Amino acid sequence: MSEPLRLITLIRKLPTVSTGEFRHFMELEYGPTYTRMPQVQSYRQHYVVDQYNDGSEDPIDAVVEITFDSAEAMAQALDTEAYRRAHRARENFMRPTTVGIHSVRVERTVTPS
Repeated sequence: MSEPLRLITLIRKLPTVSTGEFRHFMELEYGPTYTRMPQVQSYRQHYVVDQYNDGSEDPIDAVVEITFDSAEAMAQALDTEAYRRAHRARENFMRPTTVGIHSVRVERTVTPS
């Protein structure tokens, strides 16, 4: 069996979108797209407030943690009409990549003793 694939995505909302509108979209429209996908093991949204920002970058509004069953499962999920609809819808709420969305794959998680 393949290894699960975990992604962490940093998201910045559009400046024209209120925090309330952004969170509504994330919780009731965008997020459910992923939670309904059979390839997704888990999906969590974290709303954040920048505490230490030198002003060189816009603040981060959310961090999304998503785990797919495997890299192949992620590819299958991203090739669905549901994902394409969500991708188009986010253009009204999130800054475009590379400014607004940054995803990384978790290679290793360590809990120091």
